[in-house]
Amino acid sequence: MNINDALKAAQASGDQPKYSLRSVDSLEEDVRQALLKMLERGSKPSSSLRAALVAKEHPVELIDQLIARFQEVGLIDDFALAKDTAERLFTRKSQAKKMIAMALREKGFSSEAIDYAIADLDGDAELESAKALAVSRIARMADLDTDARSRKLAGFLSRKGYSSSVVWAAIRHASDQLSA
Repeated sequence: MNINDALKAAQASGDQPKYSLRSVDSLEEDVRQALLKMLERGSKPSSSLRAALVAKEHPVELIDQLIARFQEVGLIDDFALAKDTAERLFTRKSQAKKMIAMALREKGFSSEAIDYAIADLDGDAELESAKALAVSRIARMADLDTDARSRKLAGFLSRKGYSSSVVWAAIRHASDQLSA
């Protein structure tokens, strides 16, 4: 269906489209400018760009065509953006794979992009990250008894998304470091 047919169909059904029957070039330029303006503010996954443009009542066919074109030329790259976001969450915020995947899903990334983004994050690096977090955190809890300290540390690491085996290995390591 071309854009003119879509606009005529919308008018026939009584819906008031945002655009009158104008040239496709003019409509396309409006969508392109809106898309570029969104990308100027920061990279976003294609699904959230699409949702924002649909919310502004731009023609869906043009949105899909322009997003595909922007992906072809590399202005939109969901896989690279997901990988950058995953690495940032892993290194700066010390989050585990599970929490990273959940954060990426909430941002609107596809499951393929999420799988690609977390593929390079290995379990050893996750354990080392949890150990470093536990050592830095346990020093603040030196005045607590051992059980309370372990429970608080386990809760903290669990909220970061680490599995129970990683959590308890990190707690053992941190406790050994504290007592040494």
